[in-house]
Amino acid sequence: MGTRRNLDAQTILNAAAELAEEKGLENVSLLQVAEKLGVKSPSLYNHLSGVQELSAGIAKLALGRLEEAIRGAAVGRSEGDALLAIALAYRSYAKENPELYKAILRFPDCGDSDVQEKGHTVVWILYQVMEPYHLGEEETIHFVRGFRSALHGFVSLEAAGFFRGNGADVDESYRQLAFRLISSLSMEKSD
Repeated sequence: MGTRRNLDAQTILNAAAELAEEKGLENVSLLQVAEKLGVKSPSLYNHLSGVQELSAGIAKLALGRLEEAIRGAAVGRSEGDALLAIALAYRSYAKENPELYKAILRFPDCGDSDVQEKGHTVVWILYQVMEPYHLGEEETIHFVRGFRSALHGFVSLEAAGFFRGNGADVDESYRQLAFRLISSLSMEKSD
């Protein structure tokens, strides 16, 4: 339990993120966050302007954690190894933090510039990993969009309960999806 004395925006957002994972992102209210922190809800307004800022803050926190996960996965790796590590870290993050992952999906609609910047930082990691392929700006954009879409699509279908009980190992299916996309880069590079 936090106390009013050490309350700050980050403490509030961490509590909100925990609540989101416990109760669902849609069910997080300022009142619940205040109760979790052991304070009265008006004291939260010293740090946040309201529920919209809370939502934007959760999205920014979620994006920051995803960024850490994929940056950590890519460190010390290059090209295909880095992309595969990013793909695996992306799925792990989405599976371990399903409600925060939902918050990330809202970021394109979010007018908050900090959230926008965090979201672009996540994508920028992919662009950095793509540099050794020398594809040109437009081809790199096409690949990154396709790669992200494939990862998100798989993760979303899996979270919705698809892929259960049909024989093939789901981890292997995901690995093959990522590997096949990455392999297409090697083919383009040799052309």
